[in-house]
Amino acid sequence: MTDRFESILDESISAWQAGVPLEEILAEVPDYADELRPLLYAATVLTDPNPVPAPAEKKAALRAEYIKQVTELPAITPAPFRGKVRAIIKVIKRRTTREAVLKDIITVTITIILTLFVVALTLNYLAANTIPSDFLYGVKRISEDIQLSLTFDPERKAELEEEFNQRRLEEIEKLIEQNRAAVIQFKGILETKGENLWIVEDHTIFLPNDISIEDEIVEGDVVEVIGLLRSNNVLVADTIRLVR
Repeated sequence: MTDRFESILDESISAWQAGVPLEEILAEVPDYADELRPLLYAATVLTDPNPVPAPAEKKAALRAEYIKQVTELPAITPAPFRGKVRAIIKVIKRRTTREAVLKDIITVTITIILTLFVVALTLNYLAANTIPSDFLYGVKRISEDIQLSLTFDPERKAELEEEFNQRRLEEIEKLIEQNRAAVIQFKGILETKGENLWIVEDHTIFLPNDISIEDEIVEGDVVEVIGLLRSNNVLVADTIRLVR
């Protein structure tokens, strides 16, 4: 709404309230007659404390005029099939430009990366307290391997290896408490070396006759043990190697 139109509207409302007939007011500003007419009617209704409803004849006349204008409007014809196809092709072309495709690829890639990151964090959190033979235990070990592979400082890497080995020993204790069988793996000092029984980190390990130990291992060496902890808490070694 321009400043000129606002000024004309104010003057027209004042004249209308002063009793000047509507048609005379509109005749003074024919260029704005169509816009002023409904606004003057509205101003009259809003300022009149006791508005008088329009008579039924007036309502019927207005309704007839409205219906006449509607019937005179051009009929809306549906777009032809070819037009629809052209419109679809235009949309596809706009979405298949180099910039649009690159933007879509970037958006999809970022979404996938964020989704995988959230899933990885969730699985890692759920797997934190698992022990061997649990469903998500493999996720826990993969997470540890990734941490080790991304650690390049030798001292920090050694600290992580010791921390993870302590986890393995704690997991064995939990398995024993729950009387569960599982494949276990841990490192420790060989405290006692017998013919078929070794003690590593206070754990008695049974060595079957067919076990093959390639390294020359003596008491006091640090060894890595991979074996099966049976449900009767007997730990049967499958592989024992010297940690160099």
